[in-house]
Amino acid sequence: MTKDPFFSSKLLCFLSSLLFNFSTFPLFDVRASIQNLHKIPFRGTLRNVKKVLSAGGALLMGSAVMSKLLGLLRDRLLVSHFPGEELDWVFAAFRIPDFFFFLLVGGTVSTLFLPRAVELDHLERKKFFSSFLWLVVVVFGLFCLAGALWPEFFVQMFATGFSAAERIEIADLVRWLFGSVFLLSVSSVFSASQQARQKFLSVALAPVLYTGGICAGIFFWAGSFGMEAVGWAAVAGASVHLLVNVVAHFLGKQSLTFAWKKPRRAWQKFTSDFSFRTANNAAFQINLSADIWIGSFLIAGSIGAFQLGMNLAFASFTVVGIPLASAAFPRLTQAKRDPAEQKKIVRDTLRWIAILSVPAALALAIGANFWLRFLFGVDGELLRMGTPLLQIMALSVPFACAIPLLSRVYMANDDVRTPMKFSAISIGLATATAAVLSLVILPDETAVLGLAIGTVVANLLSAILFGTGVWRRFQRQKND
Repeated sequence: MTKDPFFSSKLLCFLSSLLFNFSTFPLFDVRASIQNLHKIPFRGTLRNVKKVLSAGGALLMGSAVMSKLLGLLRDRLLVSHFPGEELDWVFAAFRIPDFFFFLLVGGTVSTLFLPRAVELDHLERKKFFSSFLWLVVVVFGLFCLAGALWPEFFVQMFATGFSAAERIEIADLVRWLFGSVFLLSVSSVFSASQQARQKFLSVALAPVLYTGGICAGIFFWAGSFGMEAVGWAAVAGASVHLLVNVVAHFLGKQSLTFAWKKPRRAWQKFTSDFSFRTANNAAFQINLSADIWIGSFLIAGSIGAFQLGMNLAFASFTVVGIPLASAAFPRLTQAKRDPAEQKKIVRDTLRWIAILSVPAALALAIGANFWLRFLFGVDGELLRMGTPLLQIMALSVPFACAIPLLSRVYMANDDVRTPMKFSAISIGLATATAAVLSLVILPDETAVLGLAIGTVVANLLSAILFGTGVWRRFQRQKND
């Protein structure tokens, strides 16, 4: 992987390709499941935290924590079996199908299905579930089939900097991973149906078994079968994920029929709603993918070191930022006409985010070297690159954890355009920063730090834009 003097034109082509893909049409994300804590208010007191835990929230939050711990174990197993450049290949391979999954399915299914399903009677909900499921099976299934048949095309687009031989290795794994995300996409519809019925057991259990399945597959097969074993493990884990939700669906005396866009009232404005939510997810997914694209031009081990640091640094984002923001969202929606109450909800939730995320960020920044060795068993060049990466990214974690809450203030007030604008600005500047630093300014040995600095820019700028915007909104409403 070497620096390319024509990186700027290639970067433009890369981003244009991604924009084309999401405009014409993200490993299961527990964040979507956590959104179903909306029946419980969160107002920043221990009493209300207990209420959150008592109504299915304990399962979902426990699932988020357990999935994150298993994710760290998965990363340790990957480090032990695929040192050096092979670790880069594995992380690059996962990012390609994940981009399309989280953009088109993982980030949209729950938010599209649930608001419509809860307004339907039993018979209508049965038809809507079936229609929604077959839409995902057909549309996303065809896309995943194309990805499995022609993975080289996607690898060339997302990981341009790797050599031809390296891209072949990555493509072989990508082929299997497209199969796994298809199974996860189908499972996510069954999961959304369970959530609509306030049944959380399978929703909480499935992602734990999925990640656990990947860990088991790597542990037992990687030594004998290499990178291909990771793909088998992902498919096996996704199959279990789907099986758990399917069994829960039918044990709950639910059914499945052959229907298409029924009932009609549930499909009104579906396309525009899908487009808005997809565009809202796009900036974050493009940023993650751009980091892999840039990393493919850097020295061996850069992507692996960056991903390990990222996964560890933003564990708090998954188990703190998203759950607390999702728990606050329904209260913000209910208080749409009461700015003072919205302000109180935001203030109280931000206090909890700070209490939980700031100590974690400081512990990671101060003990970065220790945590990388202890959790992942890394040493040598990977440890040398990973330590400053983790230190830099950890400092922006509290800001990252605040962003989901601040963005939901706009959504609760029926403003979806402002979050899109803020995200596009921050992600665009962050990606440009990372590209210039990594590919032009910094020397090869430290070029990967440009990715970490770009991540910090994205988090800080997003938090500033959203925070300033929310404060101005509250001030304007107060004066009115």
